[in-house]
Amino acid sequence: MDTDKFTRLSPEEYKRQTRMHWGADPCGSNYSDKVFLTKEYFEEVERHRYASHPWILKAIQGFDIEGKKVLEIGYGMGTDHLAMARRGAVMYGIDLTPMNYEVTRKRFEIFGMASDLSIGDAEKLPFPDGYFDFVYSFGVIHHSPDTRGIVSEIRRVLAPGGKCFLTVYHKRSMFFWWSVYLFNYLLKGGRKRRTLEQQLSLIEYPNTNENMVIRLFTRAEFEAMFRGFSRVDCHVKHLLPVDIEFFSRFFKDRYRPVPFLDRVGTRLGWYLVAEAVK
Repeated sequence: MDTDKFTRLSPEEYKRQTRMHWGADPCGSNYSDKVFLTKEYFEEVERHRYASHPWILKAIQGFDIEGKKVLEIGYGMGTDHLAMARRGAVMYGIDLTPMNYEVTRKRFEIFGMASDLSIGDAEKLPFPDGYFDFVYSFGVIHHSPDTRGIVSEIRRVLAPGGKCFLTVYHKRSMFFWWSVYLFNYLLKGGRKRRTLEQQLSLIEYPNTNENMVIRLFTRAEFEAMFRGFSRVDCHVKHLLPVDIEFFSRFFKDRYRPVPFLDRVGTRLGWYLVAEAVK
């Protein structure tokens, strides 16, 4: 089953759909009911992210980035961006969506931190060769019409010995095979109304845009993108109750990590994580 080909629309139209989608509802913006763009709002968004994804914060806290040039591709609302800035990194960010630029700029202003933020396309990074010590991107590059091209660009802008931490969606995940394909596409009749490509597009909140690029990769497919790097470690993470349609109703908090699911998630989790060295 092919989950890597999004060719129904042109690359530029897919990118326009991305800007439109997250320009209206920035990713993660629904996890707070505080006044938008206030300190309390951002703090609540951050609490939710690291309560539901504690392994992300643990990874960031382990990065050797103090005093080093760090680029984040797809900074979104700036939650991880701020966490890395607090580690003493010299932060740079690029994002396709102008709304994300405004939100993250405001967030850094509120918390008194600095970053060189820009709006742009990661398929053509506007930075010199070998400019960064570290590149980070979480759940972003699988939305690109050219994911492989972005990995190549990351390698180009990394200094010799530079590192990257990237995540994409995992094809052999419980979320895809049970929740997306079997439950929603087959059992609930999604296949009668849309293609699998369109069904995949609907996984992103607010679940209304059938024209998003949502690529899924196997571990072997993702690892193959790093052949020009000196080393890559690719592993699987993240399975929450909310990822398991129907059965999630039996959990008191669908977004709270469960030790048993954490273990299952190392094989059937939703994210493929690549930690690579140039």
